Amino acid sequence: MAKPTFDKTRPLSWSAISSFLYDPEQWYRKYVLGEKEPPSKEMTFGSVVGKKLENDKTFLPVVERLSKMEHAFKVKFGDIPLVGYADSFCDQTFRKLREYKTGKKEWTQKRADEHGQIDMYLLSNYIQHKIPPEEVDVEIVWMPTIERGDFSIEFVDNIEKKIKVFKTKRTMRDVLNFGMKINRIYKEMDEYAKNHQ
Repeated sequence: MAKPTFDKTRPLSWSAISSFLYDPEQWYRKYVLGEKEPPSKEMTFGSVVGKKLENDKTFLPVVERLSKMEHAFKVKFGDIPLVGYADSFCDQTFRKLREYKTGKKEWTQKRADEHGQIDMYLLSNYIQHKIPPEEVDVEIVWMPTIERGDFSIEFVDNIEKKIKVFKTKRTMRDVLNFGMKINRIYKEMDEYAKNHQ
């Protein structure tokens, strides 16, 4: 039986990158072997919230929506195909980006400034639309959740007043450094798959 290989025709997503950085074996099982794992309760809740933000203007009206929800970035960085779906993006000026986050783990300014997903979207935006990252107005919107006694996930009480918005910026140097990181991680993924026992 042929050994599974790293599929270089499959676009590289932020999910794949973060999975590999967190646990290469988990990445291998999911992205090379194609093993499906059920989404966590947190992921399911976040997905439901994303859909409601997209389809129901009366749901959390304090959360800004831009002209395009789930905006697809599909670009090539050198020979590497990249894919990403920005939660909310201005597809008229290409200069506004909003990412919505749910979860118990607190978002801070430092966490927002170091979040690689933003670097990836701004790199893709530069490749696709030639907009320097310095010109893009970026916000991460955190909607805190709690786990109830029955282990269900829901928003904290009085959620509209608890939402936190973090403005974050990237420079051209930041996204080029991220591009170098992509090249390095891509090679590491290939090596990991080739050498996997």
